[in-house]
Amino acid sequence: MRKSVTATVAMLAVGSLALTGCGQKNQSNPNAGKGGETTSKSAPLQDLNIKSRDEVKDGGTVRFSIETLPPTWNALHIDGDTVDLGTTIMGFVGAKNFDIAEDGTPKPDTDYLQSYDVQTNGGKQVVTLHLNPKARWNSGRTIDYTDYQATWKANNGANEDFKMASSDGFNQIESVKKGDKDTDVVITYKATYPDWTATWSSVMPKEGVGTPETFNNGWKQFKPEWFTGPFTLDRIDQAQKTLYLKRNPNWWGEKAKLDTVSFRAMDPATMSKAFANKEIDVVDDIITKDAYESARKRDDGELRQAGSTQWRHITFNAKSGPLQDKNVRQAIAKGLDRESIARSDLAGLPVDAASVMLGNHFFMPGQNGYTDNSGGSKYDPEAAKKQLDEAGWKSNGGTRTKDGKQLVINYSLLTGVPTSDNEGQLFKQDMEKIGVKVNFVNTPPDDMSKVLTSHSFDTISFTWQGTPYPMANVRQIYGAKAEGSKQSSEANYSQLIDPRIEKLIPQVDTEMDVKKRQELANEADKAIWDDVMTLPLYRRIKFTGVPKNLANMGAYTFQTTRAEDIGYLK
Repeated sequence: MRKSVTATVAMLAVGSLALTGCGQKNQSNPNAGKGGETTSKSAPLQDLNIKSRDEVKDGGTVRFSIETLPPTWNALHIDGDTVDLGTTIMGFVGAKNFDIAEDGTPKPDTDYLQSYDVQTNGGKQVVTLHLNPKARWNSGRTIDYTDYQATWKANNGANEDFKMASSDGFNQIESVKKGDKDTDVVITYKATYPDWTATWSSVMPKEGVGTPETFNNGWKQFKPEWFTGPFTLDRIDQAQKTLYLKRNPNWWGEKAKLDTVSFRAMDPATMSKAFANKEIDVVDDIITKDAYESARKRDDGELRQAGSTQWRHITFNAKSGPLQDKNVRQAIAKGLDRESIARSDLAGLPVDAASVMLGNHFFMPGQNGYTDNSGGSKYDPEAAKKQLDEAGWKSNGGTRTKDGKQLVINYSLLTGVPTSDNEGQLFKQDMEKIGVKVNFVNTPPDDMSKVLTSHSFDTISFTWQGTPYPMANVRQIYGAKAEGSKQSSEANYSQLIDPRIEKLIPQVDTEMDVKKRQELANEADKAIWDDVMTLPLYRRIKFTGVPKNLANMGAYTFQTTRAEDIGYLK
C-alpha cells in the first residue's frame, strides 16, 4: 500500500517513495518518453503530454494500476492516507478546489471554487471562499459552508475520537461560518496561516464526517453519494480487486473525455509486466531495473519522467527497546551507507544516485529553502562504533551487549516489495559491521498501516509522498497530536515529541515571511536529524508508463491535470 493524501498532508507509499517538492528548473529532455538514457539532473518538472480538449477524442478507457484497494474510502482518515486513494482515485471522484501549476502555484478550479478573498484583521487571517453554486455532491445536495465546517471540526484535533491523518492547518482555524450566502465560506484563522490553500485543497461531505463513528467507520464501503466529480462508481470487483468508474451524469463541468476508468490492485512487482502486456494502461511504480526494462517493451507505450516529490527513508520507533536511546539511533544512522543503498535500489535505472541523495526532511535538492542538514549523520562506521561504546554497548567482535542483553533490533520487511527487501539486506550488512544485529520481521504490505499505527515495529522503510507545500505538515510526521499534547501525531510513527520541534511548529505554521519561514523549517529539520526520527535515504525520479497517444497524463513534480481532460488523441 502506498501512503498519501490530499494536498494538506504528506502521503505514505510502500513500493514508491514520497514527501515534499523539488525546485528544479524545467529543462528540455529529448529522450523523455522514448526510454532514452537520461539522469535525474535532466528530469523536467512535468512530462504530461498536455493537449487542449479539442485535440482529445471522446470515448475510451484508461486502466490504472494501484497497490491495494483502500481499507477506507475516507482520504482524511489515517488509514485512508494513501497515494492510491488521495492522489490517484480522488482526482476522479473527489472535490478539488485548486489546480496546481508546474511551479507548484495553486489556482482555483472554478468548477468548485469561483474565487476567494484573503484579508488580515487584528492579526487574524480571514479567508472567504466563493463556491460555485453548481457544485454538488452525488446525493444532489449543493456543496456549501456546512461541509467546510464539518470537515474542519473533524480534523482540527479538538476531538481525539476522530482518527484523522493530520490536524495540520485545520488546527489553526478559529471558526468556519456562512458568508453572504450558503456557498460563501468565511474561514477565520487564529493568526496568519500562509498555507491555507493546502488545508482547503478539498472538502468532505458533512454526512460522512459529522461524527467520529461515521468518520472512522462509515467509509468502509464506497458510497457514491459522498463523492463528486466527473466520474462516479460503476462497480467494484472484489475478486479482481478492481474499482470501475464511469462518467458522472450529475457532473456540471466539462464532460469527461473518457467513458470509463478503472483501478486494479496489483503486486508492484507485476505492474510493469501487466503494462507491457496491455492489461493496464498506466503504471507509476517503475522503481527497479526489471520494471523499467519490462515497461519499455510495450509497442504502443512510452515512459514519461519527471522529478518526484517522493523520498525513501527509514522510520525509527523511538519507544522500542534499544532505540529509546538517541545515541543508539544516531550510531545506526552513522553506520548506514545511504548512498550505497540508493545505488543498489536504483541500479539499472537512468538515475545518478549521488544526485538524488537527500539531506532534508522538507525540501528537495534545488528547491528554495533546501539545506543539507545531514552532516551529523554522515556515513562513518568508526564514529558509530565509538558512540555505541560510549553508550555502554560493548563489543567482543560480534553482537554488542549491555547489561547482559544483545543489541538487537527488528526490521519490518515488506514481503514482495523489492526496495524493502533490498534495503533490509543492506541495512543488516551495515549494522553487522558496527555490532548491531538485525532481525527481519516479514510483513505483508496490506498490514503496513496496522503495523505503523500500532507501533509494532522497530525500524521500517517506506516512501513518503509529498505535496507542493513542504512546510505545511511539520506536526503531521514530527510532532505531538496537538499543541501541548503528550501524545504523538497519528502519523508520527517514531512517537518522539521534541520540545525544540514543538516550539518551532507554530512559528513555521504562521510566519508570513518566506525566507524566515524556511529558516525556521530548517531549524526543525536539524532537530529531526539529531533525533533520528526518520532517516532520509534518497529522493525519487518518477517514471510513468502510458500509451503514447494518451494526453494530459504522465509524470510530474507538482502540476495537476483535470480528470475530465484525460483521453486519447484524435
